[in-house]
Amino acid sequence: MMMSTSRNRIGFFERISRGWKMARLGMAVVRADPELMVYTFLSAVFSLVAIGAALAGSIGLEAINPNSDCVGEGCEGGEEFVAGHLVIWFVFYLAVSVITVFWNAAIIASAYERLTAGTNPSFSYGIGQAMRCLPQILVWGIIAGTVGLFLQILEGISKSEDAALPVRIVAGLASFIFGIAWWIVTFFVIPVIVLERAGVFEGMSRSPEMFKKTWGEDVASHVGTGLLMTIVIILIFAICGPFMMINDAGAVLGGVIMIVALLLAVLFFSTVEAVNRASLFYYAKTGRAPPMAAKHGIHF
Repeated sequence: MMMSTSRNRIGFFERISRGWKMARLGMAVVRADPELMVYTFLSAVFSLVAIGAALAGSIGLEAINPNSDCVGEGCEGGEEFVAGHLVIWFVFYLAVSVITVFWNAAIIASAYERLTAGTNPSFSYGIGQAMRCLPQILVWGIIAGTVGLFLQILEGISKSEDAALPVRIVAGLASFIFGIAWWIVTFFVIPVIVLERAGVFEGMSRSPEMFKKTWGEDVASHVGTGLLMTIVIILIFAICGPFMMINDAGAVLGGVIMIVALLLAVLFFSTVEAVNRASLFYYAKTGRAPPMAAKHGIHF
């Protein structure tokens, strides 16, 4: 009770400061253990494989459609093939969601071990921890993917020129409000699942309470990490741009360097986001910075 009361008295700017320190800690952890970025890389690779499978399935379905060139009300059997395409892409969306949840769980498990125990866990450690709660990951991935798809549909309606203006406004507001609410409700679900072996619905019930304790730190670390990534991306363009304007060789060299640098930046900061969540989970539970923070000169 004393911990909760003390934390409630933390001022707004102190929360922002702590959130920024969490982001710094996340970057320090990833720099010290760049192997964590391999999890993010594999998440992207498996997601691309899922995209390829969905494209192959969609193309194959189109190839066996006898009326693929037919347009209009006179076409027969078109509805079944349209439904088939929708099913393929819905399954793809859920698959990518499960893949993302799995590898985020692996990052969080490995990062939490480093943050709390000070050890350098092996690459297989994170995968093993995620595999131990695979049923929960599958369920959560399906739920998160379904809700995410619903939010994407609302956003699409809000930007559609075919929809009436009132409908677009309502859809846009609903997408914004539900999106923020969903982010808050689910912020700590993956850490609860992978670190405490809890069920999905227990994670969903505990996440809002934990977020309430650390809302300022959560937002500040998220915004701070995103802002730093934006600055790095701008610098990459600023540095590589002049090379690309020299001549053809410079354009090729600058383009290659830019692509590699952008990929590394996205990998790095995406991994930092997952590490931040592990740090924030520890802070939400204990009211203290992870033990590893002191080793990096971060105190609060």
